Amino acid sequence: MTTALTEAAIAVLRANDCGDRTAPTSSAPPPAQQGRASCLVALGLAKFDEDRAWTEIESLLAGQRPDGMVPHLSVRGRRAAGLTQPPVAATAARHLFEQCGVRRARPRLRLLAPKLLAWHRWFAAARDPEGTGLAAIIDPRESGMEGSPAWDAAAAPVRVADIGVNAILLRANRDLRFLLDMIDDRAGMAEVDRMIARTRAALEACWNEADGLYHSRDLRSGQAIRRPAIGGVLPLYADPTLAVRHPALPARLERWLDQAAVAVPSFEPGRAEFEPRRPWRGAVCLAATWMLHDGLRRAGRRDLAARIRRDSMAVVARSGFREYFDPITGEGLGGTGASRTAAMVLLFAGIED
Repeated sequence: MTTALTEAAIAVLRANDCGDRTAPTSSAPPPAQQGRASCLVALGLAKFDEDRAWTEIESLLAGQRPDGMVPHLSVRGRRAAGLTQPPVAATAARHLFEQCGVRRARPRLRLLAPKLLAWHRWFAAARDPEGTGLAAIIDPRESGMEGSPAWDAAAAPVRVADIGVNAILLRANRDLRFLLDMIDDRAGMAEVDRMIARTRAALEACWNEADGLYHSRDLRSGQAIRRPAIGGVLPLYADPTLAVRHPALPARLERWLDQAAVAVPSFEPGRAEFEPRRPWRGAVCLAATWMLHDGLRRAGRRDLAARIRRDSMAVVARSGFREYFDPITGEGLGGTGASRTAAMVLLFAGIED
C-alpha cells in the first residue's frame, strides 16, 4: 500500500506543479501560492525533487515585502496586503539542508537565510512590539485555522496571541538558529536566541494545568480563550520536552484519539462545538497531524506517533487526497488532489514506527 500511495502522492504534486509554485488542489487557480501550505508542500517535494523543493520556498520568499513580512497569499505576483501566516519556511529549509547536505544546500541557504531572518524579525517588531514573547495575529486567516470555534470567542477587531501560531514560530526560530549556524551568522544566532527565550517563557504562561492544554490569549480583553482546539497541543511540535513536563498534555490528546476513528481531530470530540465535517471545528487536517506526530515522536511517545501515522496513511488510501477528513467516518472533505495532503503522505511514508 505504501509504495502505491507514495507514487500517487508524487503524481498529485506533479500534476499541481505550476513551475515555481504548487497549486493547493487540482481545482485551485494554478497561479495561487499560499504561504504555510507552500512550505509544507516543499517538505513533500524534497522526497523526490530537491531542486524543485528549494524553488517552492524561494518563490514564496520572492514576494517578501521590504519590511520583511511574507504575505499569506500571492496570485501571479500580486500580494495580499497586510496578512501573513506562520513562518514554516525555516523548518522546511532546515529539512532540505539536512537532506541535501552542506555542499549542495549551503549556496542556496546563504541567499535564503537573510530573508528568513528578516521575516522572523518582522514578527518580533510588528506583532510583538512590547517584547512579550507572543506574536499577535490580526485576522483569523493568519492562523491558518480560521474556522475554529476558538475564533467564536475572540473580540473584534481581532488581536490574538494565537497559541498555534506562536508554537510554530518557536519551532521555526529554533530551525532558523540551526540554519544561521550553518552559514556562521553569529550575530543572527544571538538575535534568534533572544526570540526563542522570550517565546518559550511566554508560552509557559499560557499553560493551564486544569485543562491540560495551552490556550490562546485575546490581547484586547486580556482573557485566555479556553477552547480545546488543536492549536492547544501544538506546543509539543515546538518543544517535545513538554510531554514530560506536562504529562496532562499528551493525556488530553489521547482522550481525543479515543473518541475518533481517524487522528487527529482539529477540535475535541464530544464538545458542543465539535463538527466533524467542518475544517478546524473537528475535521482532520494532515498538516497539523504531521506536526503533532513530529513532536510526539521526538518526545519519545512513539506509541501515539505510530497511531497517528497509521491513521493518516490509511485514511488517504481509503478516501483519496482530500483537503480534510471526517475523524469519525474517515470521509474525504474539501478539494480533491490536495497538494498539502500528498506532501504529508510522503513525509509519513519515510518514517518507521
